[in-house]
Amino acid sequence: MSSKPYVASGKYIQRMSDYCKHCRFDPEKSTGDSACPFDTLYWAFLMRHEHRFKHHPRARTQWRNLSRLATDEAARIKRSADKLKSENLTRD
Repeated sequence: MSSKPYVASGKYIQRMSDYCKHCRFDPEKSTGDSACPFDTLYWAFLMRHEHRFKHHPRARTQWRNLSRLATDEAARIKRSADKLKSENLTRD
């Protein structure tokens, strides 16, 4: 069992591996056609589970960064994440 949720943004994956080297998605973006799906889903996870983990001492920084998102940006991320999830659920 882990002591905090382990989720990673696109930026983290880019920094810690070479998986992003030839990827068409931009880990600096959370919304839009070129946005990294990992980044979008990372922020959506934080928003969805904020009430559960925001006071966890080992995850505090993640939720502090979440609180810096503008309300309209958070809404765009939620819509993008919902779209990503629905597209992947309907694939054969």
